[in-house]
Amino acid sequence: MSPPAQAAGFLHKASSPERKTVRPMILSGNRRFTITNMHMLLIMAGLFVPLLFSCGTSDQKKSPAVLQGAHNVQKPTRSQVPYYPGLIEEYRLLLAEDPHNFAALVALGNAYFDNGNWKRAVEVYRNALLIAPRDADVHSALGTTYQNLGMFDRSLAEYRLALKYEPGHLDTRYNMGNLYAHDKRDYGNAVRVWKELLRLAPNYPEAERIRSNIAVLDKKMKVENQ
Repeated sequence: MSPPAQAAGFLHKASSPERKTVRPMILSGNRRFTITNMHMLLIMAGLFVPLLFSCGTSDQKKSPAVLQGAHNVQKPTRSQVPYYPGLIEEYRLLLAEDPHNFAALVALGNAYFDNGNWKRAVEVYRNALLIAPRDADVHSALGTTYQNLGMFDRSLAEYRLALKYEPGHLDTRYNMGNLYAHDKRDYGNAVRVWKELLRLAPNYPEAERIRSNIAVLDKKMKVENQ
């Protein structure tokens, strides 16, 4: 989950797996995102002007990362954070003109997600799925949003749908493993899901973190089974 609007560090015992969740990028596919030139200028300004001031900074993550040991993360300055209310208003204006604009719905859901407004993100992602019910990216993003809301069974249901429609959806497998490991405390399923991810993509960006977490969970399960 690149985190709601900020990342945070925590003290955690070295015997616990690291946690980090990602939201898939979901402005993909062949669906058209038709907007006026003025709307495009406003949206591009809102998206990219803040980035000009934040070049060279590390990527933000969408959920707090629980790391092994102390970890200090510098909070983003105001110039580094997109102005989400402005982006949200622009997307809403677009949808007022074209309520079935799939890409605008996805962008609005992403903006709500990035701003930490999980409930509104759920509403918008669900509306997007009415247009494209088999879109694995949106199912995965909706699952991640439910996970942030603590609705773990609904989150798993969305992750399973994402994998049904796109079995190779790596971020879904990564987040599902996090949910099993940290929220469900179902270590066996967490290890199973993460091992399948590594089989599909040995060089996945979080591969080293996953391998470390699998080792931690394997030790936990051995201790519990003694």
